Amino acid sequence: MSIKTYRFILAVVLLSCLGASPGFGSDRPCCSDDPEISYLLSPRSTQKFRYEVRYETFSSTVLGKKKGFFVILPEGFDRNSGDRYPVLFLLHGYNFQRNGVWWKVADPEKAGKVFCEAREEEYHWLIHEDVAVIAAALMDPRSLTYGDLEKSLEERFGELSRHGGLAKGDYTPKEIAQSIVSHNFHTGSLKDPYTPVRKMVLVLPDGDNGFYTDENEGKSLFPETRDQGGCDGFLEGEAYSYSFFPFFYMKPGALGKYESYLIELVRSIESHLPIRGRIFRKRGIGGVSMGGLGAVKIGLKYPDLFQSMSSQSGLLDLEVIKNKWMLKMLMPEYLEIFGRLEPKRFPPSSSLDLNYIRANNPVSILKEKKVGRLPASIYFDYGKNEDYSGITVGNRNFEKVTGEGSHQIDVQPFNGRAGHNYQFWRSRLGVVLKHHSDQLRQ
Repeated sequence: MSIKTYRFILAVVLLSCLGASPGFGSDRPCCSDDPEISYLLSPRSTQKFRYEVRYETFSSTVLGKKKGFFVILPEGFDRNSGDRYPVLFLLHGYNFQRNGVWWKVADPEKAGKVFCEAREEEYHWLIHEDVAVIAAALMDPRSLTYGDLEKSLEERFGELSRHGGLAKGDYTPKEIAQSIVSHNFHTGSLKDPYTPVRKMVLVLPDGDNGFYTDENEGKSLFPETRDQGGCDGFLEGEAYSYSFFPFFYMKPGALGKYESYLIELVRSIESHLPIRGRIFRKRGIGGVSMGGLGAVKIGLKYPDLFQSMSSQSGLLDLEVIKNKWMLKMLMPEYLEIFGRLEPKRFPPSSSLDLNYIRANNPVSILKEKKVGRLPASIYFDYGKNEDYSGITVGNRNFEKVTGEGSHQIDVQPFNGRAGHNYQFWRSRLGVVLKHHSDQLRQ
């Protein structure tokens, strides 16, 4: 194990120490006290900007439980009843907060607190990437130039900041706007004319830590969990001790048939939600990190469902992830989904199923399809300072298979130093949303 890998593992460990038929409901979000959730879902009369964000719950037959997700509707959706829109699914990354020490995970109240403090999973795109704010600005026809767009984003993030929606230590609203527009989306003159991106419905599903993949062995390591609505808290006795270190636990709900669940959700949204008659049968799928894997893999496996795909810092080559010591410490679900996790034993006792990995590996799928160049439907990028070689090497392998030059993004002002973080992903959202807009216009 390299010193860099050891330090990465140590840093994460230290951080961790501190059935029904398909149906929908509109419950309260699990973290409804969060200031940004309140700002978006319960706007005040003093707000200049308002966003059509809805929280829904979905009873999954595949998973046998209820899952929460957010839907972001374009401005004017309720007024323009004759308009129809494509839908874009945005998949979140791996949540390291699912793993922790016993005093954080055994008590349901503390578990819920940890979850809401981290604001991961279906909350990540909404709270960290601020996708509702950015998408609304990019879709706004009142921006006639790129300068108008940058000013709109600055005003929107300024209002968001005044309502407690920006984290301490984040960039200023002006810097965030510049990172999205001037440094990434458009490097020409701010006086150049701007064409808004296609209005789309955005869906932010909850993928737990399931790698958007059906678990290989088809079994659960956890005690049976009781349905608690769409929230991811859990009851005493439902935490699972997987490690040879007795105080390491994993939250339930991270294993199951997560590829099948996502396809079930896609089809059910268009059959059951009230908005179903307002959606074109055109879909895009995108994701960050673990979600980048899910987006490209599922997009390639179901081309009839998805016409556009995107990955930001995605796990695009699963075959480079083989260090079972690291996996046992950091991502035990990976071992179980793609092989066999042996609880309370040393990592060499666990195993990986290379055939199953290849069947779900974006690089391998492209090779099997004999793809010699990058399809126009796929966009991907990654940062110069990802801090995890599996991301960098995997994306470079993806470049080789598709005959591409480097898609690595250098350090720029206000982009999180091109690291594996929300500030980097947020800075690239203009590029990502335009990609899906262009593909879904066709």
